[in-house]
Amino acid sequence: MRKVGMRKKGAMVYGQRLLALVSILLGSAVQAFPCDQPVVISNWSFCATGNVSAEGGAADWKVVPAWTREDAISAYFGNDPRLLANHGLCNAKFRRVVLCQPGWQTGNPDECSYLVCSGYYSSLIGKEEREAYERDFPAEQ
Repeated sequence: MRKVGMRKKGAMVYGQRLLALVSILLGSAVQAFPCDQPVVISNWSFCATGNVSAEGGAADWKVVPAWTREDAISAYFGNDPRLLANHGLCNAKFRRVVLCQPGWQTGNPDECSYLVCSGYYSSLIGKEEREAYERDFPAEQ
């Protein structure tokens, strides 16, 4: 009788461990395949918090978020804060950056750049057009 009770307990512990392992693997898969995740445009904004300086260099780092200085992130924009300030979109929630330089329409599917850039600029232009329409035709609202 005692062995049967221990088997049930062992199976339950094994099942809990298996469930924990599966949840860890699923959690890491979310991070491993960022392009498969839906892009929420509201999580993205321009990286520049002000104008770049005339002298450049270290002064340009003051106009981009501090977290972009991390080596793993700054490698995506060649450690050039002016490039990031002029052409970058930042996602502070997930600490991601993407450059929307001229020619970004071709995009880089590995970095989801086309989806982020086109989606962000589309939503921005759509917002401006909607606000302009509301200003021009306030009675039709």
